[in-house]
Amino acid sequence: MSKGKRHKRTAPSDRFFQMHVWLLNSAAWKATTPFERALYFELKQLHNGQNNGDIALSHREAAVLINCSNKPVAAAFKGLIEKGFIKVATRGSFQWKNRAPGRRSTRWILTEYPVDVPERSLVATKEFMRWKPEEKQRYAESTPLVCPKHTIDDAMVCREHTIKAGVYAHDTR
Repeated sequence: MSKGKRHKRTAPSDRFFQMHVWLLNSAAWKATTPFERALYFELKQLHNGQNNGDIALSHREAAVLINCSNKPVAAAFKGLIEKGFIKVATRGSFQWKNRAPGRRSTRWILTEYPVDVPERSLVATKEFMRWKPEEKQRYAESTPLVCPKHTIDDAMVCREHTIKAGVYAHDTR
């Protein structure tokens, strides 16, 4: 036996969670909205190290926790799912009458951690690390300029609007 001090278990109020730098530097995290970040913090707070896959949080409860209406909460859940931070373990079912055994909120999986429920896995999927933002369409640099006096019926680029030695043909400089 060790003669050192015995470690006490921490009280539930002394719990904490880590936010790793590699997660904070990911493209997916940088693209999250403030509502998505607040929701993710609430989900991580509900994770106790043994319940990943059975983290219960409904939209109504989330709205109360992050102090907003239901519209940003729905968008935050959708955004976290699309970016790969969370997955649905079991979809909530509210078709039952109150206090019926089947009435449950959606159960969530945090992809940052290995799944604990229903079957324990050893590896976290970390799907958010593979997420990339959509590329925005940009106009080609060779797109010709159109004079405001032209209408859609006229030719888009006529001979007088072509570039000659860096100056438009109709410029009188």
